[in-house]
Amino acid sequence: MLGTFIFVLFGPGSVVAFMAAFQQPLSPETLFFSGATFGLGIAMAIIAVGPISGGHVNPAVTLGLFFAGKFNGRDVVPYIIAQLIGAVLASSAIALMFGYSVANSVQFGATIPGVGDEWKALFGEFLMTFIFLWVISSIVKKSDNIAVIGIVIGIYVAIMIFILGTISGGSINPARSFGPAVLSGILLNGSYYQWIYWVGPVLGGIAGAISYNLLYGEKKKIFFNSQ
Repeated sequence: MLGTFIFVLFGPGSVVAFMAAFQQPLSPETLFFSGATFGLGIAMAIIAVGPISGGHVNPAVTLGLFFAGKFNGRDVVPYIIAQLIGAVLASSAIALMFGYSVANSVQFGATIPGVGDEWKALFGEFLMTFIFLWVISSIVKKSDNIAVIGIVIGIYVAIMIFILGTISGGSINPARSFGPAVLSGILLNGSYYQWIYWVGPVLGGIAGAISYNLLYGEKKKIFFNSQ
């Protein structure tokens, strides 16, 4: 919960800061700064809580690793609930810092399909989450250093934002999308296509983790604290 709180506070919080509080339009500069902040935010979240929980801040990662046999089934639901609560609390903190009206002027940094249509956004979320699970599985296989793992994942998330930012908003994380959507009231509004940010990342995460296993025959449990 704390890890997801940190990530959503830094990530969507940067969108509110750049585009609402500073009244900056979406531009290459704001996209770059947001991507950098998202990357740093997830790196800090993983480094902060990795030794305690494995650093899960993403339901798509949790589900992907479970279906690949790398995460205990009994922990899946508690982890996802904690991630969603952390995201909502972070969005609430953003409202307190910037004011509800300011934060809501950009839907609390919510992810919304941009250029193209919802199907392009869905494909982008699926593909980038698929690759994300390969990156996670690969770096964890090569290193036990939580700082190295966090930095590599942070770099990937920053690059992902640069690519997907104008297509889908760049989520690859249902919790990251859930918190802002709840606070802004768009979660169940069909015109904002919030289902994309569950279907695309979850299917992409599962497919990515399973395909990595099939190729490498990797069965080591990762991101799991047995204490």
